[in-house]
Amino acid sequence: MPEQHKSSIHHAELEWRDNGQPVSSAFDDIYFSTASGLEETRHVFLGENHLPERWAKLPSGASFTIGETGFGTGLNFLAAWQLWRQRAPENARLHFVSVEKYPLHPRDLARALAMWPELAELSRELIAQYPSYLAPGVHRLCFSAGVNLTLVIGEASRGFEQLLLDDPHRDSLVDAWFLDGFAPSKNPDMWSQDLFQAIAGLSAANATFATFTCAGIVKRGLKSVGFALQKVPGFGRKREMLRGEFTLSSDAAPHAHHVTPWHLPPVAHKKPATVAVIGAGIAGAATARALAERNIHVTVFEQGEAPGSGASGNDQGILYAKLSPKPGPNGDFNLLALQFAQRFYPAVCPAAVHFDGLLQLAQTEKEQQLQQQIVEQLSLGGDAELAQPVTAEQASELAGVSLQAPGLFFPKAGWLQPKQVCTALLQHPNIETRFNAPVTDTRYIADQWQLDVSGNGRALSFDALVLCTANFNRHFPQTAPLPLQPIRGQVSFAQATEASQHLKLALCGEGYIAPAAARDGHPSHSFGATFKLKQTDTEIRAEEHRENLHTLASLLPEIAHSFEDQLLSGRAALRAATPDYLPMAGPVADWDQLEDTYQALRKNRKQLVDRRTPYQPQLYVLAGLGSRGFTYAPLAAEVIASWIAGEVIPVSEELVKALHPMRFAIRALGKNRAIMD
Repeated sequence: MPEQHKSSIHHAELEWRDNGQPVSSAFDDIYFSTASGLEETRHVFLGENHLPERWAKLPSGASFTIGETGFGTGLNFLAAWQLWRQRAPENARLHFVSVEKYPLHPRDLARALAMWPELAELSRELIAQYPSYLAPGVHRLCFSAGVNLTLVIGEASRGFEQLLLDDPHRDSLVDAWFLDGFAPSKNPDMWSQDLFQAIAGLSAANATFATFTCAGIVKRGLKSVGFALQKVPGFGRKREMLRGEFTLSSDAAPHAHHVTPWHLPPVAHKKPATVAVIGAGIAGAATARALAERNIHVTVFEQGEAPGSGASGNDQGILYAKLSPKPGPNGDFNLLALQFAQRFYPAVCPAAVHFDGLLQLAQTEKEQQLQQQIVEQLSLGGDAELAQPVTAEQASELAGVSLQAPGLFFPKAGWLQPKQVCTALLQHPNIETRFNAPVTDTRYIADQWQLDVSGNGRALSFDALVLCTANFNRHFPQTAPLPLQPIRGQVSFAQATEASQHLKLALCGEGYIAPAAARDGHPSHSFGATFKLKQTDTEIRAEEHRENLHTLASLLPEIAHSFEDQLLSGRAALRAATPDYLPMAGPVADWDQLEDTYQALRKNRKQLVDRRTPYQPQLYVLAGLGSRGFTYAPLAAEVIASWIAGEVIPVSEELVKALHPMRFAIRALGKNRAIMD
């Protein structure tokens, strides 16, 4: 089922009582107890799920997952986070998964949380990470000390269904449920049988639940999907409430898949302790960091002498996304990845980030029409934090230079320093780096990946392997059939001139240019870049400098003219792109067995083949980032790390498949074409 289109975002409509308490206008119900919402949360959800005792007994490095209906003001999340900091052991990880149909506007969230001074520190972190554009779908927010929030915007049952991968073992992750939300008498549609089925599908063996209500619809629904119920004293004036435990497990009955399970690798019995990542560009660096944050020891192999030796090695990189007015995986992933990246880089490598704003100019009538559609579909007004429509005059004022085209202004985007970003991401105690270390062979022997590294003299062994080597993935037999295509790109460097030094923001349109930054002791600009499909040499070409100048002249004629007398320098590298321009992020199947397992799809691509195909054990790939590597990599790396660690994946099931490396092989089978060239 396709995701709800992002244009249907609806913030909660609130009324505010004299004591500062928010009330839902839609449901005529309060978000928390008038007496003490925080104490009620502690009694109902923390206490009756026995979290203080359970967390105190967790081993170091363990993970615990909470599921919640109704994120609301985030009070339950903050209370759980506070208790987690007090009781959980070092290096443990908390995953909090919550659904919300009507999310609070950021300003309303800040106002509501101001009522709880003792949570002020955590509230500030939540407000800082809270998405500026709450599109329907799955949002991953990462906080300090291993705390993650997966916030799903949408109707509750559908929201949880988006997280189900149709694999009982992999889906059964929630250890405790906070069944919150507005009372069944006020919001009966939420408490549906579909919701209870989704809750059961996500529940780990012996998962507990707690809820403030004893309504019959809730009791019957929970019993029907396998929960044992117990009435216990409620909070304050509420005489009783419900708590209980899930009595079924993923092994309770044979599982019939709902769709052909081509996307599902076998479930690992334990989280890998060691992972090899090949490649230290943005894909490899982001992947290594995501794994290291999960207490996995990562060794990164890079054939170059430093991080960002390939396409990630330019002096300046632009952070932007191609927004779309149409529903679909490309537009949805661009929107989610951009917002995740905007939160990620300032938190991890602030010194390399210059997110002072970015202008995406519409230089043609067609592009202006497209941007107008985006503005209308995403309801982007003049105060939108995601992007704002601006006239040519407004764009000129923002940029500090004269511009002739209108566009979209992204106040939280901008430019970054790629090499410094990659270097900063790799600085973690769980990451070991090896440069000038090309991997010459990879093979899986005795439950381990064996890597031959040039000059090492012996094979090195790891529990899992992630290939982040862009076009070089085709040199490894395990990933050779992946349809990656090289695209040469040359960027030009020019020293700042009297005309150019007034540029205050990064600009992109037909090409791009970044504000002046120090290079070889002089303020210089990066601009470009060329796009040469299937060309693989990386020598600097004078004709491509001229091409970059010509493109820049259409954007900034005066500045382009001021660069013409300079002897331009530059850098050429190869991007790796996929046929559908979405990255590949996920596990890799056994190619021959995939062909055999799903041969029937050649005759009918829509039929259900209720069989799983063997996968290459613990092999993953992150590649095909194209020209948006720094926008795509952080969220794509989070997807990879969640696959490896066995966690809730930070995108919907639809996007899991849209990013999956095997999607092209399945499409080829459906069209009766060869899956391997």
